Amino acid sequence: MSAGAKVHMFHSGTHDVHNAIKVGDILTVYHEYPPDLWTVGKQTGKVKVIGTIGDYYFEGHVIEGFAKPGSLAVKGSTACIITTRLKQK
Repeated sequence: MSAGAKVHMFHSGTHDVHNAIKVGDILTVYHEYPPDLWTVGKQTGKVKVIGTIGDYYFEGHVIEGFAKPGSLAVKGSTACIITTRLKQK
């Protein structure tokens, strides 16, 4: 998913996440490779949070680079997992 695509980002739903990430924030997207080694990560893009969906999801818009399901969207020490993409109409 490249710039312009909308994505869903799953998070834990805790107050810490809701305090750290707000609508309008820009999160950095990382692809962890290989997935079992947390010391290796590559920044692949940026996602802007454009809304919330229930208690456990944010809706985002890729504004730079690319993102794909399984990538992490990070702000500080808080992360969301990118789970799906939404086709633009």
